[in-house]
Amino acid sequence: MAQNLISATLSATEATEVLQSLNAVKTKMPFLSALQKTDVSGLFKVGNAYLPFIDKIYQVVVTHPEILPAIFDKDEFLRDYELFKVIQPIYNQINELAEGMQKTYTAVGSDTLVAALEVYASVKQSKDKVPGLSVVSDELAVFFKKAKVKSDTIAAK
Repeated sequence: MAQNLISATLSATEATEVLQSLNAVKTKMPFLSALQKTDVSGLFKVGNAYLPFIDKIYQVVVTHPEILPAIFDKDEFLRDYELFKVIQPIYNQINELAEGMQKTYTAVGSDTLVAALEVYASVKQSKDKVPGLSVVSDELAVFFKKAKVKSDTIAAK
């Protein structure tokens, strides 16, 4: 096998334990949002540049509540700020985990497909020599058939 980016195992029991741990995280955080992508795209995003701004505003709200307009919900702001600060390190860890998972999933998928293509090449070479392989070869060939473009479709373009 020419490619081996990932070489590891994860037992069914371990996978179940990981899933249970992830479900436990979801249970501890029932407030996780289900906003749609279109909703999220319209929101202000807190980048690193705004973190100090938010911290300064928090200090103003705490030390000078008398300047706040009556319509401003100070208690809600304080709850949001505290939650934001508490979940920030969790968010960072989950993003690191998600990125590592995505890269690992992609790499192990690639390893598997590269190896599968090597096996497929062996099947094609041996299909006339080993009984039953010709049927398997035909079944596998379906994955590589290109759709034929009708000449009418090409002419219409």
